[in-house]
Amino acid sequence: MMPTFVKQFTGKSMWVIFGSLITLDLLSFLTLHTSVETVLFTASLILLVFIANKSPEWLFPIAMAEIIATSNGHSFNTVLFGVSVGLRIAIFAVLVIASGIKLVRKRENPIPHRYRIVSILLVAVVIYGAILGLLNGNGMRNLYLDANGYLAIGYIFAAWIWVRNADSRRQLFQAVGAGILWIAIKTLLFLFMFGHLHPKTLDPIYKWIRDTRLGEVTLQGGNIYRIFLQSQWFLVPAMLTTAAYIWLAERSRETGVRVLFMITFAAILASLSRSFWVALVVTVPILAVAVLRWSGWKKFVNKIPDFAAVKIGTVAMLWVIIAIPIYQSTNFSFFSDLFSGRATGVSDVAIDSRQSLLTPMIDAVIDSPATGYGLGSTLTYNTSDPRWIDDHETNIVETYAFEWGWLDIWIKFGILGVFALLWLAFLITQDLWQLFRIDKPRRWLHLSLLLSLIGIYVVHFFSPYLNHPIGWGTIAIIIALIPFEDRRLEAVRVKEPVQARRRKRAGVIARKAD
Repeated sequence: MMPTFVKQFTGKSMWVIFGSLITLDLLSFLTLHTSVETVLFTASLILLVFIANKSPEWLFPIAMAEIIATSNGHSFNTVLFGVSVGLRIAIFAVLVIASGIKLVRKRENPIPHRYRIVSILLVAVVIYGAILGLLNGNGMRNLYLDANGYLAIGYIFAAWIWVRNADSRRQLFQAVGAGILWIAIKTLLFLFMFGHLHPKTLDPIYKWIRDTRLGEVTLQGGNIYRIFLQSQWFLVPAMLTTAAYIWLAERSRETGVRVLFMITFAAILASLSRSFWVALVVTVPILAVAVLRWSGWKKFVNKIPDFAAVKIGTVAMLWVIIAIPIYQSTNFSFFSDLFSGRATGVSDVAIDSRQSLLTPMIDAVIDSPATGYGLGSTLTYNTSDPRWIDDHETNIVETYAFEWGWLDIWIKFGILGVFALLWLAFLITQDLWQLFRIDKPRRWLHLSLLLSLIGIYVVHFFSPYLNHPIGWGTIAIIIALIPFEDRRLEAVRVKEPVQARRRKRAGVIARKAD
């Protein structure tokens, strides 16, 4: 009998990681910009080396949990050769070294055969972008910072090396569960704190969020704040996964999965991120169609009251968090207008900046569609962002960091970069679709992974995620959870081309007979 949803993601390791993530944030907050921060960075590095020596199989799950929980990986920082180095770089470096050592010892290629060419292409594209950036004279600082995000492709190779069986996938489940639970709770905690605590109390919290690049907190009106943390993206796959489980796998009503759905949905609403909402608008109908096709309309309809009740509970929970009469209060009309305005509004600073950047990006693609301009290439555009204008005393922005993620890839790497990412998505989609068809007990998981892949590619249209560890971490988790060792998957790959050839021969024979 399959365990409940919550049991599949929880266990002793999950709670250890969850507690470690909370401790990491507390220590980061208490030691920000102090000499103790460097000491803790060094201690963390020593601990990582110890784990790499004793239990290296935990390095990849730890890396994923850190990405999910901390957005940009600057919980602890130190300065090396004049460059600020965050904890994430230390984790990544230890993971890469440990992975290299394992490769040398095993002397076998862990990459599934059908992914080897696209893997080589991805690495070649990044190298090409770096070389082209140098040849075009792009600034070394911009080139270095731009390339950092694409080095996160290494997480995919680590996934193939370390996650090879059900036990290692179970470890990853627990790490991902810990990270998602903490980022969701942290979002709702910030929503409460900024809505009710005294501004003087909030100053150090806001400074910590800003300086560790955890996210952005902006006042929307009354005592309602937008809590946007970049790694809240992972709440979208979490919400899709809980919904897929409820519709496709639940045997009896499970309270735990509904609570998790409610918490993740509430945190997504608190993010006020249109990009995340668009991803859900695209993926939820696909989920609904899949449920109708493979579970029937009765099961689909029977669960609708459950989802309606959970969503009402979500809105009620947000209302309680915001309106509880501690220090400040708000009215429900503003609360409801905020979400409707955010969903339909077309005239805020973020949208204006994206629109201003779109024309220069399209022009750049048209000028060099095949080769691109290399990493570190910059564009100039006009912004209406008052914070930028106040800080720089100009409305002209020159930057290498672009919105419109797919155009960003096209500009940096040319059409080959876009092709490589689409090819990778095609291969993953094929495998997940086959698993969805042949592995009925875990159909919910394979469908949610497929929807997560679609979601991150959709979000990347508007916000750049596939040039960041969050995006590559998402793909790495998806790949890690595909059971490549499952012989049924290989059997389907072999069987279907054979059947297609037989059908083709039968058609030829039939035409000749006519």
